[in-house]
Amino acid sequence: MHRRIIVCLDGTWETPQEKTNVYKFYNNISLDNATDGWEYITGYYPGLGTNGSFPLLGGIFGYGISDQIINAYEFICKNYKASHDEIWLIGFSRGAYAARSLSGMIYNVGLLPKDNLSKSKQAYELYRDRCDASRPMNELAIKFRQDNQCRMPLIHFLGCFDTVGALGVPKLPWYLGGSTFYTLFLGLHGFHDTKLTPIVRNAYHAISIHDQRAWFSPTLMHFAQVAPDHHQSLEQVWFPGMHGDVGGQEVGAYNNLLSCHSLHWMMDRARKNGLKFKNNDSACSSADHHFIYDDSYDSSIIYKLMPRQDRVIEKDQVTNNYTLSQLYENGKFLNYLTREQLDMYKSKTLEDFYRKYNEQ
Repeated sequence: MHRRIIVCLDGTWETPQEKTNVYKFYNNISLDNATDGWEYITGYYPGLGTNGSFPLLGGIFGYGISDQIINAYEFICKNYKASHDEIWLIGFSRGAYAARSLSGMIYNVGLLPKDNLSKSKQAYELYRDRCDASRPMNELAIKFRQDNQCRMPLIHFLGCFDTVGALGVPKLPWYLGGSTFYTLFLGLHGFHDTKLTPIVRNAYHAISIHDQRAWFSPTLMHFAQVAPDHHQSLEQVWFPGMHGDVGGQEVGAYNNLLSCHSLHWMMDRARKNGLKFKNNDSACSSADHHFIYDDSYDSSIIYKLMPRQDRVIEKDQVTNNYTLSQLYENGKFLNYLTREQLDMYKSKTLEDFYRKYNEQ
């Protein structure tokens, strides 16, 4: 029986009790193997800052991100058997960073045999090394894969909810030590680049339109620089609401209408790629879900250390134009929101997009 190995990585301070979209996605996966002839193997990894000796450091500065990535990598190595097995990676916020980094690590070092996982930290360090010789197609990486009999799989599905910053950590201004922080910390943990790796088949990214926190600027996906041997699809779709609305972050807001729509979209894409869920009806009923407005910029004095900053919707990468398909439901947000609700947001990102769309 073929295997679908599905790894779900949650955002900062997020646990199953918070019921984020990553957890809802994970919890709704059907494990009934009789449904489609696939064996489903699932793993859920809570966000940083939820355990360990230094949870506050994990939450604020990303302490423990390496362990999260390595643990997920080892989980895949233990369960991957053959080339027809599928690997699925799902993440929110910093968990989205971890999912994308994990994809990069696998492309760099491959998958170790499950009886040789003592080398997993060495594999991660090789991936993090930024010298030219350690890049995937260069001598150190090739030698590591050959010496350790690593296999090179494909990532069938990469689904991310609002990847932010280089690591989802604050991009502090210079007067708060930002330059020093980035030099010391992001040199170790920042993205090598934001392009998809050639081993990714299908990538999906749900992005918040209205979040204005400067240190939560989105890290967009781009097509692989090295042309893959297979067709690579990428959908990046913008949703109304804040970072937490797209990822389902708010504690106690289990029936958040905005979060439901981004989850519905991601589950729909997963179904189209073959995944089976316990409940195939993930539609958002207005009777069961409620609009919740929460200005994330005002949620902490820390965020106010930097001015509001609108996000920017770039041109579609395929057409090199602004297209309505970049917006969820082609921008028909009034199908489930009122004009008054949409006008509550201070961000002008949507207005700026429509201006550019109409001018082209």
